[in-house]
Amino acid sequence: KHAMARDKMDPSILDLDPEKSLKSQLKPTEVQGSGDDDPPLKEDPKYEKYYKMLKMGLPKDAVKHAMVRDQQDPSILDLDPEKTLKSQQKPKEGEDGNDGPPLKDDPKYVKYYKMLKMGLPKEAAKHAMARDKMDPSILDLDPEKSLKSQLKPTEVQGSGDDDPPLKEDPKYEKYYKMLKMGLPKDAVKHAMVRDQQDPSILDLDPEKTLKSQQKPKEGEDGNDGPPLKDDPKYVKYYKMLKMGLPKEAAKHAMARD
Repeated sequence: KHAMARDKMDPSILDLDPEKSLKSQLKPTEVQGSGDDDPPLKEDPKYEKYYKMLKMGLPKDAVKHAMVRDQQDPSILDLDPEKTLKSQQKPKEGEDGNDGPPLKDDPKYVKYYKMLKMGLPKEAAKHAMARDKMDPSILDLDPEKSLKSQLKPTEVQGSGDDDPPLKEDPKYEKYYKMLKMGLPKDAVKHAMVRDQQDPSILDLDPEKTLKSQQKPKEGEDGNDGPPLKDDPKYVKYYKMLKMGLPKEAAKHAMARD
């Protein structure tokens, strides 16, 4: 049971009858009521032919390439073919009260929490975050809660930005799928230029919308530029101050630059 818990499996399974199937021993409410009557992926009419290709011995990458060509999500092949797609899909952010993983498990920040777990001082981890152009104040939040749940409503809503994140934006989705398949970024950028798209899009955060990462034009809506602490020209000096460096040291760095 300890090994099962370690592998993130339900240890209570070992209390069931090993001669019977799991499904036959679950309560009806655990089997039904999920609204998922779809076939397993390998029998799903939408994906069946790709699993047949794999069965014929075609390399997974070749089959994924065929899926991209057919405008299907190639990451489907990394899922369990014995389960339905629905049962393996994560609910979208905000659905069922899910606003993302706790900070300590968030792929974006997990390595910094590992640093703390290893005994590194918080300031050292914050310094690493500043170096990686991440907001070091994240480490002052509750690691057991998601980032979104700890942001002020005005930081999450009210921006009038209801667009999907870039990686799910119909205009750019296929390019992120190419990256997911392992194509070099330069090759994907070349494809974007060929399609008359802006290749610099791939340098933005795929988890955020395009709108949220675009700088408003000077003077628009009374906006005469970002606050100094967020100004790309000066941001690193304010980060130095945030990390606890003396103001004189930051001034010296500015004079040096």
